[in-house]
Amino acid sequence: MIRGGTIARVPRLLHLLTAGLALASSFAVAAAHAADPVVLVTSPVALQAAEKSGAGFGRWFDVPVAASGIATNQALARSPAWQSITAALKGSLAALQRRDPQAGVGIARYPHRIFDARWLASPDAFFELVGVANRMDRRPFQPGACGETRLVYRLAYRSAAMQSRLPMTVAVELRGDAPDADGSCASAARRWQPPQASMKDEALGRWLVSADGPLAPQRLAQARIAQVTTNLQSVRWPSAVRPDLGGHAEYLLRAFRWNAGTQRFDAGPLENTPDVAKLKADAPLRKALLQWLQQPDTLRALDNATVRIPDRFLATESVSVAPRGLERLANRPFEQLFATGDWQPVPGSRTLQSPQAVLRRLDDLSCAGCHQSRAVAGFHLLGLDRRGVSRTFTTGNALALPHSPHLQDELARRERYVKAALTTPVPDPFRPLATPDDANAAPEKATVGASCEPTRITASADPWRDRAQKLPRTAATTCEGADSVCEKTSVGFPGGMCSGRCDPKDPNGTCGGIAILSDFNQCLAAKQPFGDCLSKHTRPGNLRSCSAHKPCREDYICAQAEGQPEGRGACIPPYFLFQMRVDGHS
Repeated sequence: MIRGGTIARVPRLLHLLTAGLALASSFAVAAAHAADPVVLVTSPVALQAAEKSGAGFGRWFDVPVAASGIATNQALARSPAWQSITAALKGSLAALQRRDPQAGVGIARYPHRIFDARWLASPDAFFELVGVANRMDRRPFQPGACGETRLVYRLAYRSAAMQSRLPMTVAVELRGDAPDADGSCASAARRWQPPQASMKDEALGRWLVSADGPLAPQRLAQARIAQVTTNLQSVRWPSAVRPDLGGHAEYLLRAFRWNAGTQRFDAGPLENTPDVAKLKADAPLRKALLQWLQQPDTLRALDNATVRIPDRFLATESVSVAPRGLERLANRPFEQLFATGDWQPVPGSRTLQSPQAVLRRLDDLSCAGCHQSRAVAGFHLLGLDRRGVSRTFTTGNALALPHSPHLQDELARRERYVKAALTTPVPDPFRPLATPDDANAAPEKATVGASCEPTRITASADPWRDRAQKLPRTAATTCEGADSVCEKTSVGFPGGMCSGRCDPKDPNGTCGGIAILSDFNQCLAAKQPFGDCLSKHTRPGNLRSCSAHKPCREDYICAQAEGQPEGRGACIPPYFLFQMRVDGHS
């Protein structure tokens, strides 16, 4: 019976086996043709389609939007929720102005040009969506969720006189879907796979916010908000004021958490960013932080970049400064708090092989340290400028790339993580340093775009006291070529920049416009149209070519250049680009 029964079931087993193989084969074929998961969307066409379908900035503040999905800042200013954010930002700016009597709005009156808070309620200004980021890799920071989704908006304006973006972003960080029953995030990862690999632009934008997309209405619910973060250029000193550094700029970083009870946003702690002033004044609290950081479990998480410092140690406001990145002590809060003698190498770690490396890793994970590591003047995502599509596109005021060199490198890691989540319950969350040791290695020869004025920074916790001392030139910092010139730090080129006459035969060069700063700024101060100032007060010069895979060096930005295809540009100091400075707009 048993035997007979077994024999009787053979055809059934063969049938099931055949069906199973066919099903597995169909899954394999489907997997082979499945689109790769989306990790970042920066297409202006796609993002504008998403805004029209419900992902506009106004939705977060219950403000009606136009058919374009855009709400003016004047309309936003009537929202108590938006007021709760802008009041905090205005308070920070007012404190800066009280501390610095030379700071104020405008070019003509003030040597230190401050952010004009009136933009936050202007009828001409608005926030537009410049990026949608899949941050499933942030799962360790969101217990009970498959990481985060981030929508990044940038401040812009259109007036009768001019139009431009401004150096301010707001990121809405949303908790991802809950994990599957087996504890994996496979379903959440599949949610980021478009139905067709070729999907792009408007179709991609509509799919994002569709019922099947990662920005479906239920995933944009108020309850999903983990926090809202702001980053704005609070003040800029031109190179005429800080000639040794080629200028100075500060970026105000804040975080806000939604309070469902008050229907307002409350100031929140900044992730892994210590309150330096409080900890310096409270020795027991500082000791408690040190002891917590020295725990083996904490060090393992630090090595992976998944450490989460308790809120009681954290700041609610941070300021990053430029130029010169992590050479500025203001961008290294942990180095201000602790000495190398407080640390030991961590055997078997990937990033903690020396006391100096431990401090470097800690600063790398702070807000200021992150935003000044291979960044674009304090930002990592600014948005793409596309002629005929972007709302404020202006020739001579356009980025060639939407993001920083650090983010470009990060995309490959994030994609690996999301792909692994399709089949692996818990992918490896490790993130390398934002600035690898060889990222800013000096070239052997000073070709176009290279530094030609070496300096040593004497840094202070107060960045206003930082000084740059000139060093002797070497062969590696002497510009190559008979027609080469060294554009000076004192006129806005941090570290100096090798340039010269435009040379179409230079494989590393692109012909671009270099602003004649004093004349250009006087033109803007006189409230002349930006395009007129650009055409009258620039000169041609050989600039370093750049692209996503050929980034500019630290403290330079990849700007669009005439005659270059999309995605390629020329390296210039960021504040030569009108949209990257707070001053001159009206």
